[in-house]
Amino acid sequence: MATPRADAEAIAIVGMGCRFAGVSGPAALWDQAMACRADFSDHPDPAALRVVDPSSSRFDCLPTRRGAYLKGLYAVDPDLPVLAEGDIGSDDPDALFLAQLTTEALRDAGFTVRNAPAGRVSLAVGYAPPFTPASTAWLMQTFVADQISALLHRFFPDASENDRLALLKHLRQALPPVGEPVFRQAFPHALAAQTASRFGFSGTAVVVNAGSVSALAAIRAATDDLLAHRSDLALAAALQGPISLAALFGIAAIYPLTPVGTPEPFSRDAAGTLPGEGGGVLVLRRRADAERNGERIYALIKSVSIASGVKSPATEGDAATIIERAIREASREADASPETCAYVETNGSGIATEDAAELEALSSIFGGRKGFRRTLALGTAKASIGHTLAASGLAGVCKSAWALARRVIPPTIAVERPHPRLTQPDAPFYLASEPRPWIHSRNLSPRRAGVSAWDSERLAAHCLLEEHPEAP
Repeated sequence: MATPRADAEAIAIVGMGCRFAGVSGPAALWDQAMACRADFSDHPDPAALRVVDPSSSRFDCLPTRRGAYLKGLYAVDPDLPVLAEGDIGSDDPDALFLAQLTTEALRDAGFTVRNAPAGRVSLAVGYAPPFTPASTAWLMQTFVADQISALLHRFFPDASENDRLALLKHLRQALPPVGEPVFRQAFPHALAAQTASRFGFSGTAVVVNAGSVSALAAIRAATDDLLAHRSDLALAAALQGPISLAALFGIAAIYPLTPVGTPEPFSRDAAGTLPGEGGGVLVLRRRADAERNGERIYALIKSVSIASGVKSPATEGDAATIIERAIREASREADASPETCAYVETNGSGIATEDAAELEALSSIFGGRKGFRRTLALGTAKASIGHTLAASGLAGVCKSAWALARRVIPPTIAVERPHPRLTQPDAPFYLASEPRPWIHSRNLSPRRAGVSAWDSERLAAHCLLEEHPEAP
């Protein structure tokens, strides 16, 4: 069991940068939430139209081509000071995008090119791609080319060896080239190491792959570095780059994708989620250091907990139990009663089984509140920007930090037919239909918000945030 943290050990969020579908930064993410706007569109690849067949069970057919896609926001300023000549147009666009997000987050934290942090700065990146342009090029130049050559020999046995070798040569010339840089980029850990090198960071630089809880796992890794005094500044990042059709086939096999235009989290009619792209970076500092430096503090990170379970008929492996365990452990580590939390940015994917499990867990934790008023507001960024996989929790933390800083409960996109648990007379929670002032007595504990994430491999994560008394 984790030891409760003292207030002085809280971690301050002093800067943020993010981009998601229709969202160019944290302020735009907040505006999107306040307007209850969703940014879903068709997949930018025209070939997607040819593979959509909701009635097919083939792996290479999709129930929908809708998603929350970055499009033009997946762009990098070619004049970024940290980029070297030749970086633009490299085979690792995700690394360039992370450099852009990191620059924006550091700028938001008050750093410039001349006073950019260096030295004891750590970086943890939530990143979980099934494959990247570099790994794809590697495979195509080896396995794919050789398999095509073997198929030629199998189906055209009369073809000469010279013809086979000529075909193989032409194939490799036509495919994306490979070399040492591509082989290096194919290993996901290079993303963090190369980013740290670009910015002159000398602390820990790691990639965290925990599926859809990767963002919160990265935040935990970054906060642990600060608490252990291994670094003086830490960056927690998460990234889900553009989703190719090949990746979308796999996503559709794992996650039920709704055939309607948008997901409907916490609805009786929830039929699935939709994929999303994006990422973000948090700049973190120990609270005492941030206060001493006079830095702006959006919110405080009190704790991050991750729980897991096995697939089993037993209660121990039940999704609701795992989610509940993660939330309770985060509260215990922060030495904060769940009753002091007034807002939870949920996983809220729109997948009926996930939504039901999350509501069951929240009912178990918050159902014993005194009085008859619904005092726990629920939100979900996935209703606006889709399921951003490894980056899912990052958007929730940015949104919740802004909510705490502005003392406003953000609304969430309304559903016509709410889940039955939301309509029960004794339900402790509600979906806010419009922005609400976060009214709070000074005699009570500080305002607190929770952020949850869930991965289909039965991983649950929860991050507990708290207001800073002098937030902007």
